Amino acid sequence: MFATTVAVEPKVPIVRSGMGWAALLATGVAILLICYAGGYGYMADELYFLACSEHPAWGYADLPPMLPWLTWLTVHTLGSSLYAIRLYPALAMGATVVLTALLARELGGRRRAVITAAVLAAVTPVLYGFGHILSTNALDMPLWAAAVLLLAKIENSGNQRLWIAFGAVTGVALLNKYTLAFFLVALMVGTLLTPWRRYLVSRWFWMGVGVALLIVLPNFVWQAQRAFPFLQLQINNRINHHNVILPPLQFFMAQAYLANPFSYLFVLAGAALFFTPAMRRLRALGWTFVAFVALMFALHARDYYLAAIYPTMFAAGAVAAERWLPEGWPWRGAVAYLMLAALLCVFSIPMMLPILPPAGLADYIRNSPWHRTEPENMPHTVLPDYIADQLGWREPVEMVARYYNALPPEERAKTAIMGNYYGQAGAIDHYGPALGLPRAIGGHHSYWFWGSRGYTGESVILMDAWPGTLRHCASVTVVGEIVAPWSRPDEHPVIYHCRGLDYNLTQQWKRFRHFD
Repeated sequence: MFATTVAVEPKVPIVRSGMGWAALLATGVAILLICYAGGYGYMADELYFLACSEHPAWGYADLPPMLPWLTWLTVHTLGSSLYAIRLYPALAMGATVVLTALLARELGGRRRAVITAAVLAAVTPVLYGFGHILSTNALDMPLWAAAVLLLAKIENSGNQRLWIAFGAVTGVALLNKYTLAFFLVALMVGTLLTPWRRYLVSRWFWMGVGVALLIVLPNFVWQAQRAFPFLQLQINNRINHHNVILPPLQFFMAQAYLANPFSYLFVLAGAALFFTPAMRRLRALGWTFVAFVALMFALHARDYYLAAIYPTMFAAGAVAAERWLPEGWPWRGAVAYLMLAALLCVFSIPMMLPILPPAGLADYIRNSPWHRTEPENMPHTVLPDYIADQLGWREPVEMVARYYNALPPEERAKTAIMGNYYGQAGAIDHYGPALGLPRAIGGHHSYWFWGSRGYTGESVILMDAWPGTLRHCASVTVVGEIVAPWSRPDEHPVIYHCRGLDYNLTQQWKRFRHFD
């Protein structure tokens, strides 16, 4: 009953559609990211994800389970080196380029639109930031692009069975990162405002919904059993003003920075394309984009949360350029414009990849007229947080190891090492075993769920003194203070050795819970 088709441009065989160029660009993107994967060092989040991978579960305090699962698989097949754990983010960004080109083709684009879409994806600065670091952001972009590609195929072909595949992709995407839920809310807005309302009575649509719910159900149960720590975290971040709230102009300037200002014109053109008569049947995607941007701005989301929807808009913008420019449009002019976008991306890449040493990058940024506002209200260095966060993690672990190994054996056996921040605890867990250190404990995010490991508090090395903790110690020794000029100043405070805590650490573990 729903076997209607959309009047799109006829497709040409894939070998002549521009997909070969898209594959070549994707390969170049992935190779570039892999080449620079070993620069600087582990990011704090990566150290935490490595720790999470050692505690397989259906959920974690601050993220769904997919990233730790993939990290576990990587560690047990390729190892835990920077090149190993950053391999699949690099491949995911290459896949994003290909999926953007495929989406342009599905929207009716011919060879030039397909190539243009691939180029736009490949010259997106944020793509290199996501592809360099192990994070949930890496899979977000290709999963969203795949979901939209399936939506377009459902409408174009009338094949309702593809709702099953859409449900599977969205379910997996939700196991990767919860922000897809906001996209689904925006998609529902687009559905209700357009003839896509007819899908709401399709049994295949509801079967797809069922598949998605079945995939995410174990994670939902895990969160529910623990009073939804992820929601507690979001509430605490809002109360503590953890995220920077940008005014409208600055918010959209940040979007232009992440997407590439030259490319952003294609984003706007793509949004407009969905509201033309020729794209009437896919208009729901246009409303989805509008609703999603409005929702993210209203919720004061971090600027990069919008990045996952840009491949869709690049594809639509490339099709718009192909359709709206005159027949035989000046391809040389278009190539020149895309080269300017590529040049601007090259200018941005040192701020995303470890091409320059920290001091050189600091000078580069000081002399740069164009950089983005940090998305978090945290102490900053001149380097962007995602760069500074990759520096200075081994040194404090080595300092703790020298002190810990000099303790008498009987004291070492009862000495806990506690990180106030998951990066500190993650650094101990990653670098510490080779230096003779025990596993860390901590109250930050999922570390709190992993408990105190039975320590009583007789002897605790504090990577950062919890507010008010030192006054509960019978004696305090300063282990040392790391001077790491390019790292974030809040991540390497004074290290203390607390002896004789006046309460039992294990019995009072709840007081150390720290979700923010």
